[in-house]
Amino acid sequence: MRNHGFPYLLLFMGWQTVIAQTTDPWSVRYPVSPLSSFVYLAEPVEDIEKILAEENTQLKTWVFAAGVETDITPSTSGQWDTIPGTGYVWRTAVRTENALCLDLLLKNFRLGDNESLHVYNELQTSRYSFTQRDNRPNEILPVAALKGSGIVIEWNIPERKDAYPFTVSNIGYGFRNPQPDRVRMSADRCNVDINCRSGNRWQLEKRAVVYLQTKGKDGKGLSCSGVLVNQTGKTKKPYILTAGHCISDEDMAAKSVFTFEYEKISCGSDIAPDKSKTISGSQLIAYKKELDFALVELSTDIPTRYRPYYAGWTLTSQDPLSGTGIHHPKGDVKKISVDTDPLTSGTFDDGILKCDNNAHLTVTKWDEGVTEEGSSGSPVFNEAHYAVGTLTGGKAKCGNPVNDQYSKISRQWNSYPADSTSLKKWLDPEKTGVNSLYGYDPLTNYEGPLNTMSNIGDNEGKTTVATDRWGVITGHNDKEWNTFAEKIHNDTVATIIGIEADIAQIYSQGSRVRFSVWTGADYPSIEQWGKDFFLTKEYRNFPFRIYFDNVLTLTEDYFIGFEIYYDRVDTFSLCQSVRRPYEGISSLYVRDGYTWKALNEDTPPTYASLAVKAIGKFGKKQEEFNSSLRYNELKVIFQPNSDLLFAYIENPTGNVVVECFDVSGRLMYVDEVQKHYVMPDNNLYLQLEINIRNLSSGMYILRVTDRNQSYSGKFLKVK
Repeated sequence: MRNHGFPYLLLFMGWQTVIAQTTDPWSVRYPVSPLSSFVYLAEPVEDIEKILAEENTQLKTWVFAAGVETDITPSTSGQWDTIPGTGYVWRTAVRTENALCLDLLLKNFRLGDNESLHVYNELQTSRYSFTQRDNRPNEILPVAALKGSGIVIEWNIPERKDAYPFTVSNIGYGFRNPQPDRVRMSADRCNVDINCRSGNRWQLEKRAVVYLQTKGKDGKGLSCSGVLVNQTGKTKKPYILTAGHCISDEDMAAKSVFTFEYEKISCGSDIAPDKSKTISGSQLIAYKKELDFALVELSTDIPTRYRPYYAGWTLTSQDPLSGTGIHHPKGDVKKISVDTDPLTSGTFDDGILKCDNNAHLTVTKWDEGVTEEGSSGSPVFNEAHYAVGTLTGGKAKCGNPVNDQYSKISRQWNSYPADSTSLKKWLDPEKTGVNSLYGYDPLTNYEGPLNTMSNIGDNEGKTTVATDRWGVITGHNDKEWNTFAEKIHNDTVATIIGIEADIAQIYSQGSRVRFSVWTGADYPSIEQWGKDFFLTKEYRNFPFRIYFDNVLTLTEDYFIGFEIYYDRVDTFSLCQSVRRPYEGISSLYVRDGYTWKALNEDTPPTYASLAVKAIGKFGKKQEEFNSSLRYNELKVIFQPNSDLLFAYIENPTGNVVVECFDVSGRLMYVDEVQKHYVMPDNNLYLQLEINIRNLSSGMYILRVTDRNQSYSGKFLKVK
């Protein structure tokens, strides 16, 4: 094989910084001599052939590199350059002929004050940078794979020293590329990006899933997935749960690198994904081969800019009604797989790894997406968005997406009582005895169930309503209204972490939209949050969810809505409620130019609500149906010590007629009826307020007729 020397002049143009903890290497910032020190690695052909021969098709780890033992230190190789008034630069280049990527393992790693270490590839597209903050008690530093067949190792120090603070003890020769830069990535085509439509309702949970690289026996590079898991109490430790065959001992935990938010920025994006959010090293906390799980604690706290999310989990013994997996197949960007059918209990036994009986959940067949090598350790979530298992392996692949198996978290909990073989102590440090725990979002400090607030009842239809000439009320139309908003009444405190919008139409070439949350007494006034989106046609007829990076705490009425543009032909619109036949709940506002107005102020008036929801926690005081009785579908409430009677009708369709009879069938007089819409239980009702002060004591029958439908109920008046 021919060896090609490393380029003598490195032109650093447009870094894609992988770890942005320091400034650029000094060799970039200051003039230094061309690099002339090289270490050449021959292709480990026999080792690669052995790895390929031993690959287990059932376990879904992905081996991408063969380990090559080395002994590279500033005392044995490299060149020195002096930068007057600043310090010294030591560099060496590692060069191979056919490697697709290279990773490093450093031992005796202990940087001093104002020192930095940089590792970058010959393509000048990626760099890892480290400082004294990356020192670990075990003095081990793994460096994740960099694309290409050549890398540079550079040490910047203010003063020369005789003791050298690191040794490159192993280099992973990548015969596969674990993180290719191509837009067409390494996973098979049936995989679905997490930021496509199928992943929209999983935008919180996706932030808990990490891509991990580690070194197995003989230094070979392994690619897996893992999940950041929540714990009871206010203190959240950076615990990653993964498969036991991905990290099976303390040495592998120490040599692991974890990458957060490695994903495309949007569905179908052609922008190279960000690989900058990494943490090197971890400590093994718990492991059990027979359950194929490992729990590790990251070597450092997770920076907020990594946007972590601590996934919720449940110990229920009931099989999930559906399963959603989020993972990194073949080291690719984050993907999602969906099984809409119930998962079943099963036993994993591939002839090499035999796990406990019925300790796994089986995905019989994926309805969308699949898992592949590299997906091992990834979580599967149930229909309530709780993590219920971690992937061991299976037979699923594109073209035959069947029989994947996930180790049950309920069995990992305390089937084996020792702290080192169970999750219980670590995920419930407060000893609460909980069986389920919601996810935790440190960006918004939100932990708990996700509630929604809307002015459209669960029993109401959603539609679009045409305007006079062309278009619809809640989108592009002949009136050229450009902004729409829904007023949400807020009695106490609303803690909002996101919104949901029911999209009706999108232009075939995509639509440009801005979603916003405003406050204001009568009309939208101050934008509290806003974000621009370019939405593709796949989001037609879809409840699109958006989560914030910061919580909104509101103590007044607020508005949720969107702005559209008329710079080209478009058809974007949201759904609205059906037009309501009575004056009552009407909370839809439009901005015509610079002026806001409620649609019930328009001519003719429109009584409706925009199909948007606030997501979070709400202190709204809603009317209760306590003491209510239902007779023949009419809900009646009679308030003691009062002459007021309340009757409720779901989805009225016409002019309501109220009649009251005594037990003999005689028609009785009651005072005029007041009516308006209410939503006491997330359903829309017409509330009829009837004054019965003219009635004497006794039993009465109330009949309400709405067009051709009649409802009746009994009530007893006692003086």
